[in-house]
Amino acid sequence: MEFTMVSGGHAAFTNFHRLLERVGSSNNYAYLVTDESSKDAVIIDPANPPEVTPLSHFKGANLPVIGGKDCEGVTKTPKHEETFKIGDRISVTALHTPCHTQDSICWLMEDGDEKVVFTGDTLFIGGCGRFFEGTPAEMHTALNKTLAALPDQTKVYPGHEYTKQNVKFLTTVLQTDPVKKLQAFAENNQQTQGKFTIGDEKDPTVQKATGKTDPVDVMGKLREMKNNINSHITIMSSAEQETDGATGTPLTNKILPSQSFAPVKSICAHLNAFHVYADEPHRSVEANHYCTHLNEDVRQCLIYDTPLPNARLIGIEYMISATLYKTLDATERKLWHSHVFEVKSGMLIMPGPNGLPRDVWEVAETKEMEDVVGLYGKTYHFWQVDRGAKLPLGEPVLMGSFTDAVQLEGGAGEMLRERDERYGVSTERKKGKRGYIEVPEVHEG
Repeated sequence: MEFTMVSGGHAAFTNFHRLLERVGSSNNYAYLVTDESSKDAVIIDPANPPEVTPLSHFKGANLPVIGGKDCEGVTKTPKHEETFKIGDRISVTALHTPCHTQDSICWLMEDGDEKVVFTGDTLFIGGCGRFFEGTPAEMHTALNKTLAALPDQTKVYPGHEYTKQNVKFLTTVLQTDPVKKLQAFAENNQQTQGKFTIGDEKDPTVQKATGKTDPVDVMGKLREMKNNINSHITIMSSAEQETDGATGTPLTNKILPSQSFAPVKSICAHLNAFHVYADEPHRSVEANHYCTHLNEDVRQCLIYDTPLPNARLIGIEYMISATLYKTLDATERKLWHSHVFEVKSGMLIMPGPNGLPRDVWEVAETKEMEDVVGLYGKTYHFWQVDRGAKLPLGEPVLMGSFTDAVQLEGGAGEMLRERDERYGVSTERKKGKRGYIEVPEVHEG
């Protein structure tokens, strides 16, 4: 989390300083905080640093970029609990909160009795960030010691709008009045930043849901439970699943010991991406591919809506090498799509196994992408789950893939960001890791 000092800023907020909140193209928040008397200001978490970097050099001021040591363009990293001023009235305290990233810093700002804290990816309304680079012990310290020590009336300004998603988890572990009020607020308001306080985030009864007593164990268990509920978030529980109006528990656990499942046991890869409706390119749906390699030129994949035991089989995809694709006639080629953008953009992922370090898995995943980037896919979906269909009705629908970043603007981009949050991955990070992969010649249909 970083911010850029600016001279002579403008915005609107409370008695002592004025604050402009900007919601980015996704769920990201950026903030402009101004000291009214001096007009000095800071821009917090600019989504596109090049847009604001020139302001730090306004009239030759050469003002600092303040943040964690690994943030882009940072010129100053305050020590934990180091303080400094914005203009004449606003006091800022740097609060180091390593876990989501090791260089994470939250910023407490005070003017008289009014206090606000900008928490980045550490604390959200009703939740916290994933432990990408840290441990449950570090998040326990960040939340229950560092931030919890702030006055209860301190208003919280997080880096993202995740409240609705957080509430879906909270309601599974708590049925308290504060949770019900938060749920009602989130359902009726698109933005929740600055509406809740540090005191609102404190509820010791959540410990009971974990079955743990040690605070670090409680933190770890809560994160595990949240991760699991995120992966369930797009489907109904097994007791609530419906098939054209019929409700019941699926009988997927009834297995006869004498039967063989050799074709299914040949599945050797799980890929997650998004398919685009060929005749409605504005529509897309998340797709979990479970693939078998028939030979070096042909793969076949079952497509499910989720990676869970009661997932719905929504389609199939065949993948072939460029060598085979070039043997197809012009009419047939129109049914196949390239995987180049999916691979190079980082949006095509192979969800890693539990317990394996991310860096280790990404080496294997990136290596596999060297092969996938040159394959062509032919995909049909039978079940339009994105429109709430309870059965696979109608004719199969031809699907394609994303081919350009412009297609990710709006709803599709939000789906991608939610997918990344569920799996604990970063599309941008994967894009960087795959930068060396050569782009093959794309043979158009």
